[in-house]
Amino acid sequence: MAEQNVITSMLDDLSKEQPISTAICIGQNLEQYNQFHPILWHHFNVTEFLSLPFTQRFDLGFVILDSEMMRGLDEQQKSQMLVKLRDLLAKRIVVVSTLQDEQLLRALGFTQLIDKTTHDSDFALWQFNILTYKHIPDWFNSKFWANPENWNKFRW
Repeated sequence: MAEQNVITSMLDDLSKEQPISTAICIGQNLEQYNQFHPILWHHFNVTEFLSLPFTQRFDLGFVILDSEMMRGLDEQQKSQMLVKLRDLLAKRIVVVSTLQDEQLLRALGFTQLIDKTTHDSDFALWQFNILTYKHIPDWFNSKFWANPENWNKFRW
């Protein structure tokens, strides 16, 4: 019941940021949450997903690395699956994983949603959103570029 509340509240929060109409799930079938959110879910196992052609981009990708069908995967298969999902098939990705996958997820650009120091269980929640992936630094704007008004005033 607690897992259902966490997923439902997470879907509520994600829907407030951007509407979710289609979603892809790897590791567990989440169609049971259609009663709370009208989302068209597509469920795949890992081998089906890796051979899936690119036909559409989904609003949300949901990966449960801690499920039974994912426990036998090695790091390379996990990486291939997450990279394909991140680069081709989903605008936003949420990953439920164990703490041992932290290095892989950080290397692929995921940010941690639930801090592992706030609880004692072997559980972590990660996300990737292409819109918030890289923060634009303050110096990266036209104000600091060529500055023609400073030509012949300062020696660079």
